[in-house]
Amino acid sequence: MFDRNTIIAFILIAIIFIGWQFLAVPQSPQQSPQERQVDTVTVTEQPAAQQNLPRSYADSASLGSFGSNPATTTAQLDTVKQAVDSIPDILIPVETDVYVGTLSSRGGGFVELSLKDYEYTEGGHVALLPAEATPTPTLISQISDFRDQSLGYRTDAITVNLSGNSSPQVVRFSAEVPGRGTIVKEYTFYPNRHDFDLRISINGAPQLGLGKEYTLVWLPQIPPSEPHNLESDYSSYKGTAYLGGEIYKVEDFDNDLLKEDITGSAQFVGSRSKYFGYAFIPQNTLSNGAYFRGESRKRTGPDGSYTEKRISAGIVIPTGSASSIDNSFKVFAGPLDYKLLKKYNVDLEDMIDWGWKIIKPFSMAVYYFCYWLHSIIPNYGIVIIITSILLKLITLPLTRKSLKSMAAMKELAPKMEELKAKYKSDPQKLNQEVMKMYKEHGANPMGGCLLMLPQMPLFFGLFQVFRSTIEFRQAYFVPPWTDLSQPDHTYILLVLTAALTYFQQKISMTDPKMKMMVYVMPIVFFFIMQSLPAGLVLYWFTFTSLSVLESVIFKRPGQVKNPQVK
Repeated sequence: MFDRNTIIAFILIAIIFIGWQFLAVPQSPQQSPQERQVDTVTVTEQPAAQQNLPRSYADSASLGSFGSNPATTTAQLDTVKQAVDSIPDILIPVETDVYVGTLSSRGGGFVELSLKDYEYTEGGHVALLPAEATPTPTLISQISDFRDQSLGYRTDAITVNLSGNSSPQVVRFSAEVPGRGTIVKEYTFYPNRHDFDLRISINGAPQLGLGKEYTLVWLPQIPPSEPHNLESDYSSYKGTAYLGGEIYKVEDFDNDLLKEDITGSAQFVGSRSKYFGYAFIPQNTLSNGAYFRGESRKRTGPDGSYTEKRISAGIVIPTGSASSIDNSFKVFAGPLDYKLLKKYNVDLEDMIDWGWKIIKPFSMAVYYFCYWLHSIIPNYGIVIIITSILLKLITLPLTRKSLKSMAAMKELAPKMEELKAKYKSDPQKLNQEVMKMYKEHGANPMGGCLLMLPQMPLFFGLFQVFRSTIEFRQAYFVPPWTDLSQPDHTYILLVLTAALTYFQQKISMTDPKMKMMVYVMPIVFFFIMQSLPAGLVLYWFTFTSLSVLESVIFKRPGQVKNPQVK
């Protein structure tokens, strides 16, 4: 869900934001997290040492050549080779209102696919397939090693060009393996949708090596869409599947390899990058499960080191002993747009990362509010500033109580020293007198911390929305902040936020022993926020500015004194 730097940032923020207030009081024991229960599906993971995956990066899920499994007979190989060699490769351009691509008769699948509504920072449509991609979707068998990516298909199609109110267009590929059987792939394209229909008809499945089951797989990885922040982009790569009422997100590599099979009936199976993804949605059949393969490796680029990931995902379809098979799928390929994904009614929107379960409601609330506000004010920078102001107003009662608690503790500091001197040889009596004093004067040593706790899920929810939702991708504010989803490379907001943090700590410090925090916190915050989205830094800058203003107003003469402190 999060990359390593983000996890470290979360931990440090939590420690700094809350933890330092516990230094003077005992900490309560932590609870162990609950383990995930799996009732209706079975997950199978094999150690990397037992995985026989190839090391080549040409295909992240390549299963070897046709001759790599003894179960595939020589006669099958010969007849398949004839089908491969006898049909010339035909390229068919495909263009709709939302994407542009190229179909190849070799393999009967896409070799190019790009989204027209989304561009790279330097220009050009965002690609969902890498250069020289293996034709996809691909039919494979994990039993016989059959796959059709090099199979020669026949087609009468020349081009697909749809726009506006054009009627759907069908492209039909058919391949015959002499003496074995036939495979038909029939695509139906629509002018303004991010999905297409795929019908697969097979005659002679056992003879083709597709008996018992086959896997419909998207072999090539999704290319990164954020070239200037590759570590953040690749950290979001994962396989996804929805089985048994639960979303599975597969992202654990063992010795740079990923191999995981999940058994059960899947509503969809797919894979995603930071902002884009694909999914197979079965229409007229139940699946046997989900199939994931991948590789990773360390790389170094102009912007630092990162871990490159390549993940392939497929849906496993049972065939039993049937000779003739006819299955239909809807294949989504596009942006991870919540409102778009929700229309499919198969929980496809769960591909988006909203954070941990306790964070998700906050993330959703922030998302809906920002989406609504952006429909009125079409600038996400201003939306963030307004959101910060409103959230500050909502939390104002909490922060005022926190400031009052801190002020009361400061007023009681001399009395605390007197009690320590008086009962220095009787710790139990000292604790009793201290608690009695707190009760008499309405002070709570934990008040400042406990009242800040409700703000933390909100902060993490904001992080998820600014980092993961496609609405914030390339979100413009004002120059030089033209993409609020990326870190603040100008360091202007970072420096200003660090300066405000210093000023805030200086005017709110109540314990002289904590003086060092006045200098440490701004420095730590500066380094933490270097890797966070500029939109989150803008939110924190605005929120901190308002907090400083509140502290200044609250600390005016006559505002701090606790009337109960004599």
